[in-house]
Amino acid sequence: MKKSMILGILFLSSMILVSCGKSPQEKIVGEWGSSELPGVLTFNSDGTAINWERETGKWELSGDEEPFKLIVMYDGDSEVVNLIFISDDEIEIELDGKKIKLKRKG
Repeated sequence: MKKSMILGILFLSSMILVSCGKSPQEKIVGEWGSSELPGVLTFNSDGTAINWERETGKWELSGDEEPFKLIVMYDGDSEVVNLIFISDDEIEIELDGKKIKLKRKG
């Protein structure tokens, strides 16, 4: 009886933790950088983005599973890159056929 009660409590606790996780759209918000890029990429919660050349645009993350499609639009041009979350503070994008790891700044 005790074992089944403990297992039930553990199961419910894990379900609550999983359901409270951030969505991919929430995880990507912030500043990201890499030694392979000349500056920082910023994704704001309002859907705006700033690239390493300080150009402002819009971003959108689509897909139900990894790799997600990150669509970034600057001055009418859009670019679609594959995005994988390695952790909450590290992502991998595929840019021009090259995989680049980005780490959260700050």
